[in-house]
Amino acid sequence: MRLSLLFIFLFSFPLWANQPPNILLITADDLGFDDLSLHGHPQLRTPNIDALAKQSVQFSDFSVTPVCSTTRAALLTGRDFYKTGVSGVHGGRDYMNKSETLISNILSDNGYTTGLWGKWHLGKTEGYMPTDRGFDEAYYAELYQHENSFGFLNGKPVKHNNWVSKVITDYTINFIKKNKSQPFFAYTSYLAPHEPWLAPERYTKRFLEQGMRPAVANLYGMIEEMDFHIGRLLQNLETQGLAENTVVIFMSDNGPWWDSTNLGAMTKSEWEERNPTKMNGNKGQSWQNGIRSPLFIRWPEQFKANIVNRYVDVKDIFPTLLSLTDTELPKANKPIDGQSFVDYLYGNTEGSNNRETYIASHSVKSNKEHFNQWTPIDDEARSQMTYHSQVIGLRNEQYKLILNPANDRDGYPQPEKRYILIDMLADPLERHNVISKHPIIANKMKMKLKEKFHQLLKSETSYAPPIFIIGGRDNISVVNGFGAASTSGNTISKAHHMTNMKIEGDNASYLIDVKRADNYDIYFKQDNTDSAGILINFSIGDNSITYQLEELSLQKIGSVSLKTGIQKILFNVLKNNSYKPWAEISGFRRLIFVPKGYKISNNELQMPQ
Repeated sequence: MRLSLLFIFLFSFPLWANQPPNILLITADDLGFDDLSLHGHPQLRTPNIDALAKQSVQFSDFSVTPVCSTTRAALLTGRDFYKTGVSGVHGGRDYMNKSETLISNILSDNGYTTGLWGKWHLGKTEGYMPTDRGFDEAYYAELYQHENSFGFLNGKPVKHNNWVSKVITDYTINFIKKNKSQPFFAYTSYLAPHEPWLAPERYTKRFLEQGMRPAVANLYGMIEEMDFHIGRLLQNLETQGLAENTVVIFMSDNGPWWDSTNLGAMTKSEWEERNPTKMNGNKGQSWQNGIRSPLFIRWPEQFKANIVNRYVDVKDIFPTLLSLTDTELPKANKPIDGQSFVDYLYGNTEGSNNRETYIASHSVKSNKEHFNQWTPIDDEARSQMTYHSQVIGLRNEQYKLILNPANDRDGYPQPEKRYILIDMLADPLERHNVISKHPIIANKMKMKLKEKFHQLLKSETSYAPPIFIIGGRDNISVVNGFGAASTSGNTISKAHHMTNMKIEGDNASYLIDVKRADNYDIYFKQDNTDSAGILINFSIGDNSITYQLEELSLQKIGSVSLKTGIQKILFNVLKNNSYKPWAEISGFRRLIFVPKGYKISNNELQMPQ
């Protein structure tokens, strides 16, 4: 009898008992706080996300950053994003310093199996890919290929004849099935509803039948499709018997965007319908509609479903996960800026809250010639970055201070001497600038904001450019044209190209880390032929190559012998010999380094864009 009882006890004991919790982190891309039926959207139906919320601890005042890369940097490191080298989106400013330690690194070192599927946006060459940053498995989905998703599975190109939300959900479900007997960290990073807005017909049909324009029907369809697949994820946890010991986190990376490049901007009435809460702002801005995100955290039988009205920030998730998994921060880890809010999850919401968040995005301002949101922040650009020209701010639980806020719409509070101060507890919709009523508070926050700006400006890691690996694990190595360390002359950085190099002296420099001393052939990749006839000089250390560009998308420009170590490339225009008066290097995509004698395959030329 005793043996029978023991048998029953052992086999009824949960498989996950005495194991640290699994973690399922789900992020949406450009999903607004109001883009859920739970939050009052009049058109959308999001039953699975709504159900998750009602089973979770919901946070009513959770801030992310105004754009995607900066949020993801803060989320995965627990640090102010500028410190990680991420200062914007694309143009090389979305590469996280290789010296950073991510939550995936730490959990992997403490017995977790880790995986990521979907949007990454923290670097797209060797050394910066997810599998270089603590993820055992990763599908890097190409941005923003919603239909017939393609990308890179553990570094190898792969194509799918299916929608990306389904693809990354399938990967996550398979990963969980394979790893259900051990702790796992699964990061499901949806691309929805980032533009271009496009969804399967089954999800757009209802909206089109209501007379909505295709742009809006596709936007809403993307959200409802994502909700369907999140339902699949949650049901899989139940089916696998893992729901009770899995911490599920749902959030967005920034607020809603109002435009779709392919399908046209939302009209004023469409925008108002999308935002029933009537918060100010949108993606890219520091108003609440740009940085307020849903945050739902579920751990059955551990957390009681509840709504927490205390202020928390995206960088707080990192230390909270360490607390929940009973994992120590490595002693050699860089100092983190986030604070654990684990007490709030267990219902203890009393006490003071001393969180302070530095608010900024890709809106770095410099008086350097040809400076834009993708220009590398080199010494010249730094020297011409003034405090009073920046779009930055400081937030604590009660107050938000913003310098140079966007105020081009009716009803927005007007700044006084470039500043606004909002009492977020009394005025969560940000209608009133109370800076004149609270001069002492405002002055203290101004001083802190200015001090923080100058600290970051002087930091070696802030705004740091990518350092491209040459001769690492991959057969061929890549230096992206848009990832320069510095530019001069007429040279203009773009999101995915280097452009406007056309006369003597126009140049761009790049940093490389040569892992294997060898002889390398160098190829120049461009997206058009506008550069034909331009004479360039390419130098690395003692190597110097002079070459006249041709009308070819891929052309070999010479060979070099490289020693190991960090070195600088100078790519310089010597003369424009073209008969075309408009000739310029306008589509410089990348430099490709190939070991001497190695033949490039077409498969290897498929690289993250």
